[in-house]
Amino acid sequence: MNFRNGSIAATAALVMTSVATAALAAGSVSTTAPASVTILSPVTITKTQNLVFGSVVRPSTGTTTITLDADNGVTASGGDGSVVASVTSSAKFDVVGPAAQVYTTAQTLAFTQPGLTGVTAGLPAATTGTLGTLPPGGVQELRYGGSFSMTNATTAQAYTGNLTVTINYN
Repeated sequence: MNFRNGSIAATAALVMTSVATAALAAGSVSTTAPASVTILSPVTITKTQNLVFGSVVRPSTGTTTITLDADNGVTASGGDGSVVASVTSSAKFDVVGPAAQVYTTAQTLAFTQPGLTGVTAGLPAATTGTLGTLPPGGVQELRYGGSFSMTNATTAQAYTGNLTVTINYN
C-alpha cells in the first residue's frame, strides 16, 4: 500500500466514523404518564324550613329582646314584653357537597318593616358532624335562630324579612 492509498483509506475511515457518530446523535425518544381528574359537585345550600319567631307581646315599658335559638326555643328578656304560646321554628338549611369539604358561613337577618332594633341572625348549629366540615354522607343540616329588640313604640303588626345564609368554600 502506498502513501496515497493509505491516506485515502484513513480519510475514508474517518468519514465513516463521523457518519456513524452523527447517526447515533440524531433521533427522538418518548414516554407517557397516566393522567387523571376527579370532578366534584359544587357545594350547594337549600332552605328546608323558615325562621318563625311566633307571636310576642311588645313591652309597655323598657326594651324587650326576643331570642329564638337553633332548637326552636323562644325567650323574652328585659322590659315587660312576653312570648305568646305559638308556632315557632328555627331556620333549617341543608349544605350538600363532597364529604370532608371545609366551609364557613356568613348570615344576615333583616326585616322589611322598620321598628325592630338589634336584629341579629344567630350562629349556625350543625345537627350532624362538625360545623364547617361536611360529614361522610356529604349532607349537613344547619339550624339558625336570631334575635331582635322592641319597645313600647314598636308598631304592633306582622313583620317579615329574610335570613340570608352564604356558604364559602374552596
